[in-house]
Amino acid sequence: MKILGLIVEYNPFHNGHLYHLKKSLEITNSTHSIAVMSGNFLQRGEPALFDKYKRAEMAVSNGVDLVVELPTLYACQSAEIFAHGAITLLNSLNCIDSICFGSEHGDIDLLVEISKILINEPDKFKTLLKRNLDEGILFALARSKALSEYMLNHTNLNIYENKLNDVLSTPNNILGIEYIKSLLKHKSTIRPYSITRIQADYNSETIESNICSATAIRKTLKEYNTLDSISNVVPIKTFELISKSIDNNFNPMFDEYYFDTIRELVIRDLNILNSYFDVNEGIENKIYKSVFSCKNIFELQQSIKSKRYTLTKVKRILNNILLGITKDDMNTVKNIMKLPYVRILAFNDKGREIIKQIKLNSEIKIINKFSNVNFEDDKVFETLIKYDIKATNMYNIPYYKNNMNLLKGPMDYYLSPVYIK
Repeated sequence: MKILGLIVEYNPFHNGHLYHLKKSLEITNSTHSIAVMSGNFLQRGEPALFDKYKRAEMAVSNGVDLVVELPTLYACQSAEIFAHGAITLLNSLNCIDSICFGSEHGDIDLLVEISKILINEPDKFKTLLKRNLDEGILFALARSKALSEYMLNHTNLNIYENKLNDVLSTPNNILGIEYIKSLLKHKSTIRPYSITRIQADYNSETIESNICSATAIRKTLKEYNTLDSISNVVPIKTFELISKSIDNNFNPMFDEYYFDTIRELVIRDLNILNSYFDVNEGIENKIYKSVFSCKNIFELQQSIKSKRYTLTKVKRILNNILLGITKDDMNTVKNIMKLPYVRILAFNDKGREIIKQIKLNSEIKIINKFSNVNFEDDKVFETLIKYDIKATNMYNIPYYKNNMNLLKGPMDYYLSPVYIK
């Protein structure tokens, strides 16, 4: 048995994901696959289109063997924290042979070389970085410029500056570098692979072929409110499951559904806003001022955005306020090197075989039902779990608005993993 690890959001599972799954199994020569998937809130600071169980069911219906949940505290943060959480989870299972991620560049050797420099921070690199920061350049750009200059002048890699800058500024390359950095920090035996994204960019908003970005699918569903527009870009199983969800009055979720809640929380919690993660430098005052004048979530996000605070970072900050994610709690979990639990969302028969391997090779707690959860005075366990439960509860209030009779309470305690025969 050779087990492939995938780090995903599947929002929703589309043809590009199916290509990635098949190609990843092929190039890693794997027999089984496990996907670490974000739950109900995602890395860009927004709710998932459909709930975590439905998206996990889509994944297993299309060939993934086992889907487990990336804890909320990692799933909703920067690339570095997101990657650290996902890699820490996979590494904690002690049975994963490889990971494979999509990237704009696809050259794993270059991504590994970049990751090593960022981990080891040679003196000449640190000097370049300090010079850029002293010039007032924002950290991300300062690091990118320092890395580019260092690699061009102090390594044997034959790469043009423009190409290197492209590698360092595109989202999936950045995420891939963070995966590799985390593997290096863990001294992990998991081997990284990468495949080049095809046809559609990560942030592309248009559907022009049978493979497009998840962003384009979400935008199309939101603007046209019709499934016909996405029928050619998602596998038939995904299409059927989305159709069934909508027929059952579980409609796609978007961040504007939380606009009023965020406004109320900002007004109520003004005096403690700076205790929430990433709320720094007085940004809470700008947020507070904006909630009175903005008419929708888009206006609110745009009014806070600045050169220092990108739109994605603003969305994550607002999401941290929505979920009450504090700096103290993030500090408790963000640097841990082993996760205390793994949460099963969906699986097939081969997924059962992976679960058996996890039990044989790891001491990690496997959660199938929350009714069996016992914190056992484990601060990390308790901190992670409470946000998973809170995120589900916050997500479900608008998600179940047309099915309130089905909302029994905290649904993490009522729903079981999905088994696909």
